Amino acid sequence: MKKTPAPTPPKAPLGAADAKRRKAGLLKKAARLGATVVAARVAADTGKKGVIGLIAGAGAKRLIMRYPVGAMVVTGAYLAGKLYEAKREADRKMATKLLTDASARPILIDEARAARKKAG
Repeated sequence: MKKTPAPTPPKAPLGAADAKRRKAGLLKKAARLGATVVAARVAADTGKKGVIGLIAGAGAKRLIMRYPVGAMVVTGAYLAGKLYEAKREADRKMATKLLTDASARPILIDEARAARKKAG
């Protein structure tokens, strides 16, 4: 006696459930991409090369992918740190901006040419 294979359920046409599942897949892919980018930046900004940076990046990616609140915290902290560094750099540039020496009287071109003719 031969065994007959179990009947397979018929494929349903694309409906709302399939579209929702597809959107969730795109959202998950976008989240993975974002998590990878942030994790790579965190790993690079730790200042440590090699294993410690890799562990920091992997931990950040896991936290982002696993917990939505963790994603907001890690990403927010990373962006806040970047803004703080940019502000510090801008303040440093403003403080070191060279000031012109206003104590000397400017020399006009005609006076300089006349002085050169006299000397030479």
